Amino acid sequence: MYKNNVGVPCVLRNYLVGHEPPVDLTVAEAMLATCATPPIFAPTTISKDAVTFDYVGGDLGLSNPTREIISEAHRAFGDERTIACLLSIGCGHSGVKAVPEDSAATAWVDFLTRVTMDSEKAARDIASHMSQLTLYHRLSVNYGLETDHVREWKDPETIAGYTTAYLNDGDVVGLVDRCVETMNHGDGFTTLEQLSEVLSLF
Repeated sequence: MYKNNVGVPCVLRNYLVGHEPPVDLTVAEAMLATCATPPIFAPTTISKDAVTFDYVGGDLGLSNPTREIISEAHRAFGDERTIACLLSIGCGHSGVKAVPEDSAATAWVDFLTRVTMDSEKAARDIASHMSQLTLYHRLSVNYGLETDHVREWKDPETIAGYTTAYLNDGDVVGLVDRCVETMNHGDGFTTLEQLSEVLSLF
């Protein structure tokens, strides 16, 4: 997102799409722009079209970019290019979001941050619209990461522990196996045009 216009996604391309020139940037610059989530990480400055822009991570206004990724792939590769597997990886369920009982600023900042960055509703909507397609799969830890996000960020072992427990769940093992099977055999190949039409319905 642009720092001064959060909510409008900005695609940083190093490839041609139509008549739009690619952006001259390094992989490191693109990664820094993607991860620039204030106040944890400062905005990243990148020159584009002879103008300098400040970027922040897209999770502030676009926590689930599945539709935008499919739209970009459609623009870049055309109608007939086929997709064998679409894997969506979430960052954990954010839990129930109750309005704070008190007026403390920190409680409201945490509440609004969790609402803004929740990607699960979009994931459920996408899964519902793609229920007839065998190519869509979603992996996201269901329980454990919904409390005290600041502490979790500082404790990678906690994240690894919940993720390991999630990946050892029988249903998740089955989902991963189906995902691999889809990629191996190409069952349910769908064109980018068909995917775009499905996602345009909501």
